[in-house]
Amino acid sequence: MQESTPTLDALDWQLLSQLSHNGRITQNALSEAIGRSPTAIARRQAAMEEAGVIAGYEAKLDLRRLGHGTIVHIKIALGSQRAEALEAFEQAVADCPSVVRCDLMSGTDDYLVTVLARSLDHFAEIHRSELSHLPGVVRMESGFVLREVVKPRLPPALMPARAR
Repeated sequence: MQESTPTLDALDWQLLSQLSHNGRITQNALSEAIGRSPTAIARRQAAMEEAGVIAGYEAKLDLRRLGHGTIVHIKIALGSQRAEALEAFEQAVADCPSVVRCDLMSGTDDYLVTVLARSLDHFAEIHRSELSHLPGVVRMESGFVLREVVKPRLPPALMPARAR
């Protein structure tokens, strides 16, 4: 069953844009940026939280400073797309401590897995001790992130023109 998407107006989109850039912004700063009272902004924000449009708030961590500056995206193809094979792979990959994201994909590859490592040598160990044990895998292709070009954000093109 598909969840319904609440109708958002230009002010809601402005609020979401501000929060996507700074999740810790105060109600006063939000109200100044958007041109509404802090109470009105708080009400809109709470409504979007309740509707699930705002799923939560999180800290952006500097992975390099934490010693995990090597980000690796791995395209994985399975030998079968039967439900049992997908389920077995998904359960196993969820248990891999170095995996930070796994997406089921369309196209040639079945999954895109993202791993954090300290170094190339550390990734070799992750590959040997975690990834090589995943069930049903027939092919893995790794790509190393050299530099983040566009940081995660709410794409301006998705916002209605009146909200930009």
